[in-house]
Amino acid sequence: MTVNSSSLELYHLTLQRQSNYIHSCVGHFVDLPGSTSGKRKSRKDYQVCIATETHLELYDVEEGSFQRLAVVPIFATITAMQSLPVETNYSYLVVVTDAGNLSLLQFVNKSNAIRLHSLFNEPFARSGLRRVAPQKYIEVDPQGRCIFISATERNKLCYQTDSRNNTLNVSSPLEFQKSNRITISTTVCDVAFDNPIYASLEIDSTDGSKYLAFYMLDLGLNHVVQQSESLLPSDANYIVAVPNLERYGIKTKLPQDESQVDDAINSFVIVALEGKLVLKDARGYFNLEVCLPTRNGASLSIISAAVHKLKKEFFMLLQCNNGDLYKAKILPNEATDLTPKLTLGFFDSIAPSSRLHIFRNGLLLSLQELAGYSLYEFESLGDDENILTSDEPDKQLKISPPSQLENLSLLHESKSLNPTLTMEVDNSTPLTLMAHSKNALQNLSSGVSFSELITSPLPPKASGVWSIRLPRDPWHRLILLALPKTTMILKIEEGTLEELEQSNNKFKIDGDTTVFAGLMGKRSIVQVCENSMLQIEYDLESTKMNVKSEWFPPAGIKILKATSSFSQLALALSNNEVVYFELDTSSSAETLNEYQERIELSDKITDLSLPNVFRSDFLAVGCQDSSVKIFGLKAANNDTFLDMLSMQVLLSPPSSVRLMFSKNDLLLHVGLDSGVYIRSSIDKVDGQLFDLRTKYLGTKPVRISILMHVNHELSSDGEEEEDGEDDNDEEKVPVEQSSCAILHCDKTWISYEADQNFYVRPLILSNKMSLDAIADFRTSDLKSNGCCALSSRGTLIIGRFDKFTKYNEWFQQDEALSNEEDENMFTDFRGRKIVADTFDQKLRYVVENNVTKGCCRISACRSGSFLDMNAEDSKFFIVDDICLDAQVARFGTNDTFLMLSTSSSRLKTLLMKRGAKDNKNTLTIQLVHDTTLEETVHSMASFGDKLVASLSSSIVLFGMGRKQLLKKSVTAMPPSISKVVRLCQWGNERVAIGDIQESVTLFVFDKQLNQFMALADDVVKRHVTALEFLDKSTVVGGDRFGNIWVLRVPQHIEKMINEEYSYFVSKYQKAGSHELPRNIMECPCKWEVANHFYANDIPVSFQVVESLDMSDRTCVIYAGLQGTIACLVPLLTKNEIDFFHKLEDCLNDADETFFIDNETEMAAIENDFRDELGGEVRTNTKAKRSSPRPMIEGAFSLVGREHIMYRSYYAPVKGVVDGDFCESFSTLYPSEQELLVSKMTVRNAKQVQSRLAVMRTNYL
Repeated sequence: MTVNSSSLELYHLTLQRQSNYIHSCVGHFVDLPGSTSGKRKSRKDYQVCIATETHLELYDVEEGSFQRLAVVPIFATITAMQSLPVETNYSYLVVVTDAGNLSLLQFVNKSNAIRLHSLFNEPFARSGLRRVAPQKYIEVDPQGRCIFISATERNKLCYQTDSRNNTLNVSSPLEFQKSNRITISTTVCDVAFDNPIYASLEIDSTDGSKYLAFYMLDLGLNHVVQQSESLLPSDANYIVAVPNLERYGIKTKLPQDESQVDDAINSFVIVALEGKLVLKDARGYFNLEVCLPTRNGASLSIISAAVHKLKKEFFMLLQCNNGDLYKAKILPNEATDLTPKLTLGFFDSIAPSSRLHIFRNGLLLSLQELAGYSLYEFESLGDDENILTSDEPDKQLKISPPSQLENLSLLHESKSLNPTLTMEVDNSTPLTLMAHSKNALQNLSSGVSFSELITSPLPPKASGVWSIRLPRDPWHRLILLALPKTTMILKIEEGTLEELEQSNNKFKIDGDTTVFAGLMGKRSIVQVCENSMLQIEYDLESTKMNVKSEWFPPAGIKILKATSSFSQLALALSNNEVVYFELDTSSSAETLNEYQERIELSDKITDLSLPNVFRSDFLAVGCQDSSVKIFGLKAANNDTFLDMLSMQVLLSPPSSVRLMFSKNDLLLHVGLDSGVYIRSSIDKVDGQLFDLRTKYLGTKPVRISILMHVNHELSSDGEEEEDGEDDNDEEKVPVEQSSCAILHCDKTWISYEADQNFYVRPLILSNKMSLDAIADFRTSDLKSNGCCALSSRGTLIIGRFDKFTKYNEWFQQDEALSNEEDENMFTDFRGRKIVADTFDQKLRYVVENNVTKGCCRISACRSGSFLDMNAEDSKFFIVDDICLDAQVARFGTNDTFLMLSTSSSRLKTLLMKRGAKDNKNTLTIQLVHDTTLEETVHSMASFGDKLVASLSSSIVLFGMGRKQLLKKSVTAMPPSISKVVRLCQWGNERVAIGDIQESVTLFVFDKQLNQFMALADDVVKRHVTALEFLDKSTVVGGDRFGNIWVLRVPQHIEKMINEEYSYFVSKYQKAGSHELPRNIMECPCKWEVANHFYANDIPVSFQVVESLDMSDRTCVIYAGLQGTIACLVPLLTKNEIDFFHKLEDCLNDADETFFIDNETEMAAIENDFRDELGGEVRTNTKAKRSSPRPMIEGAFSLVGREHIMYRSYYAPVKGVVDGDFCESFSTLYPSEQELLVSKMTVRNAKQVQSRLAVMRTNYL
C-alpha cells in the first residue's frame, strides 16, 4: 500500500461484528414481520434481545429455532440492558450506555421492517465510563413498576415507571447511595405488588468485608430506604433472586414472629460462595447452606443462573466456572413446619456462560463467555435422587460429569470468532480469511455458498444449457445442452436425468448448433439454432411433442443470438438485423407471428435480451460499436414500436446483455469484453437508463445468465432447510423469491439484491472451478435455489445456492476439521499463530499451545483441509515447548523453515518439506536445531536471508548455522523500550517495533555498518497489540484500548533519507544526540499521526491486501479480539472524500435536524389552528411530520451518544470516515432520508445509497 499524499483519508467498515455477547433479556418486543397487527400475543416471552458492547440483536425462539428479526448497531458502549414488561403493551428495552443516559427503546415493525425507536433519554451522569456513574448494573421490577441502576461504587438510582394509554411515563430519579461501598452483584426480588425490593452484594472498601443489602422503594412515600443488611463471608461473589415462596406453600416467617410482623412478602436470595450456596432472606430469619457438587476438589464459584417457574413449583439452574449446571429447588420442609429447604443436584455440563435464559417451550439459551450463543432443548428435568439438601449443610458430593449431554440437547450454536487470537488473509477471489478462535480454526469466505449435489461428465466443448418448466408444472422437465453441431436433450423424471428417447424427440439434434431455447405461452418450446428456429408443442399430461412451426433465415444468413419472453421472440441475424415475433395468445393455437418490420443496425449484434415476463415493453440490443440500445415494444404506442428509446455508450463491446425484473424494477445487466460488469436501471415509462453500477470482474469477457427464482433467506444462521420435510406438499415453495444474475468471467460471480441493498459477490466453488453457463432447476427433491450448470471442467452440475452474503453476514464461516481421532487432544489446544507459506500462499502453518501439558503442536492447512504429517495419518506435529511466536524464513535457500520462539528461551528451526502420498499432499517436519538464548523472544520476522528478532534490549539478526542460529548483527534499542510485543519489516530495509507501552519505534538498516539506526519514535505512549507496514514510512497499528492509528514519518525527513542519506546520518545520528537529553530525543524524528479511530475492539492482527476481490484499491483488513473483522479502504478522489464527510456530518447533526424540523411543523400546525379560530384557513403547511419516530433528544442516535465523541474516545478521530455510521442512512425512514438529502448537495436518497453500495461492491 503506497501512501504519498499529504493527508490520508480512510473509510472504515465493519465486515463482521464482534460476537462477545455480554447482555441479554427476554420479552415480547415486537410482532413478527408479516403477522397481523392488533392485539399482542399472550404473555409468553419467546423473544430474546442479546447485545455486545456495540450492537443489539433480536431473535425469536417460539418455533424452536433461532430466527433473527433485527440487528441494530449502537454507536456507544452498552454497559447494561434489561427488558421492561408492560402488561397492556409490548416489552420495552432499557439500555444504559457510556452516553450517561437511561434509554428506553421500543422495537417497531413498520413497512415490513423492524426498527428501534427511542422513547426516553434521561441523563444521569456525564458521558464516558466511570466507576461512580450508575451504569454498571440495571434491574427491573418484575411488574414493570420501577428501574434500579447502580454504579460500581457508591451511587444508585431508582426510576418509577407507569404505562397508561399505551404511553410510558418515567419519573425523576430517586438517589440512594452508600459511601465506601463497591457493588459486585445485584438482583431484584419477586414481591408481587408489594413495595419493590432490590438486593445488592457489596464490598466495604475500608475493611474488605462483604454485605448483602436489601433496598425497598416505598411507593407511598416515594423514597428508597435500606430494608436490611447482613454480613457475608469474604468469598461471596454472586446473588440470585428467588420467586415468592409463599405461592408454593412455603412459610417465610417464623411461627413465633408471625403476629409481630406485617403482611409484606419476605424476599429471599441465594448467595453463591466458593463451593457453597446460602439461602438468605431480607428479615434475617433463614440462613440455609448447601455445598456444590465437585469434580476433583477444585474451587468452584457460580457465574450465571436462570429461574424457571412451573405451575406448582419452580427450579433454578446455576452454572459454575467449570461449566457444570446445578439444579436448585426450594421445597417446603415437612420436618420444620413447611419452612424452606434448599436442595441441589448436578444437572448437566455446558460451556461457561455469562447469561442463561429458560423459555416456556423447553429451550435454554446460553451466552457463552468465550464464544457466541447456544440454544439447548430440555430432554428431561434431571434426577432428583442424588442431591444435597440444607438439612445436611456439610455433606459433600463427588461427581464425574458425563462425556456428552444427558438432560439437554444442542439445537443451535452460533458461529463465533470470540475470542480471535490470530488471523491470516488469503488474497484470493473470493476473499478468504483463516482465524483462530478459542479452540477452533475458522475459515471465512466472502462469497455465496454453492453446493454440488450431482456431477456428470459431458462431451467436450459444451457451450450452453437451458431448462424447461411449463407454467402449470412446478418442476422442470427438460434440459437442453448445446454442443458443437449437436444438441443433447435430457428429461427429468423422479429425481433422475436421462436422455430423451428418440421416438419423442422433436428437437433438432444434429447438424446445427443451438443458440437459445425457451418456453413461450402455455405449452410451446422454442429451439433456436444457427440456421433455423423450431416451435415445438409439449403436452404435459402425455409428455408428447410435435413440431408446431419452423422458420429459416435468408440464404447465407445465420442466427447469432436469440431471446424470448412468454409471448415475444427476437432473433439477431448475421446481417445486423433483428427479427421480431409475437405469440398469438388469444386462442389456444399459440401461433407464432413474424413482424415484417425489422430492426436494422449498422454494427454487428453481440447480444440481445427480453425479460422473462409475459410481455415486455422493451428490447435491449448490444452492438459491436460498444453500445447498448433500448428499443420500444409497447403495443399501444405505434410511434415508438421497434424504435430506439435510449442508448448507453460503453468502454468496450458488450459480450452479454440481459434484461431482468427484480422487485418491480427493470434492470439491465451488461457484460463487456474487457471484463467489466455494468448494471443499470430502466425507467419503465420512457425506457431511459439511470443508476449505473460497475464492477471489474477479471480479464475475460463477462457472460451473464439469469436465475428467476432465488430465495435469499433459504439458510438462516448456518442452518439449511431440509428439502425432504415437505415432500407431501409439492406446492410449498419459499414465499419471498427474486431474480439474480450469474456473471461468468475468470471466476463466477452473482449479482443480486437483498435487504434493499445491491451485491456483486463471487461464488465459493471448489478446486479452482468456474461455471460457464447456468439455468434454473427445480424438482421435487430440490425445491429452492436449485440450478444446472456447465463447469469449466467439462461437467454438468446439479447444485444449489445455500448462503447469500448480506451486510450483517459478510462471510461464510466454516470450521476447519482435522478428522483427528483424539478429540480431547484437539480441544485442549489454544491457537497461537497462523503463518503463511512463502511458496504456496494457500498453505498455512497453524501453531497451537497446550499450556497444561507444556507443549505446542503444528498443523498445515490448505484450502480448508489439513495435510498429513510425516507420511503418517496424524495431522499434527508435537513440540515439547510453549510457542510464543512463529515465522517462516528462507535463509537464502529454496527450503522453507518454520521458526518457533519458545517459553524456554529457545529458537527452534524446523524444516518443512512438501510431498505426496496416495494422491494426497503431505508435509514432513524435521527439527534442524535449537538455539538457546539469554531471554525469550516475543516477536520476530524474516529479513532477507536472515531472521530479525527482539532479544532483551537489542535487535538481533540471525543467520543459519550448522548447529544453531548465528548472530550476524546486534543493535542496542533505546532504553525506553521495555518489552517488544510486535515486530514487522518492510522491503528488508526497515523494521518497526511495537512496545507493550512505548508505542512504535522505526529502525533503518544500514548495510555498510551492519546495524539498525533508530529513525522515529512516538510522543504518545501507546500499548501496541498489532502492527503492520503500509509503506516504507507509514505503519498502521492498534492498542489494547481499542484504538486504531496510522503513524507516518514526516515527508521532509523521508526526502532527506532518500536523497542525502550520508548527510542525514552525520546530522541526526552524531550531532543530534548532543542537542537534547537522550531520554527526550532517543530518535532523530517523531511520528506524525495521520489517522486515528476508536473501534471499540482490541486489534490483534492487521493484513494489507492488494486488489481485494478484483478491486482497484489496496485495503487493510484487521481482526479484533472480540471477533470483529473490519477493513480500512483509502479514499482517493476529492469527490469521494467530500461526499462521505458531508454524509457523516449530516448524520452527526441528524438529531438536531429532526428536532428542528419537528418544532417547525408543530409551530405550523399551531399557526393553522390560530388562523382557523380567527376565520382564516391556511393550506400551505405540511400534512404530517417528516419523521415517524418520537421526537425526543437523541432520537436518531437512540441512546443520546454523540457519534464524533464516541469515535474520539481516547483521542480525536482523524482522517477516518465511519462507514458503519454512513450505512445507517439506509435504515432511516424514506421521509427522514429525504430531509437529510435536502441538507446535502445530492439529488435524492437513491444517489446516497448508490455511493454507499459502491464502497462494498467495488472495493470489498
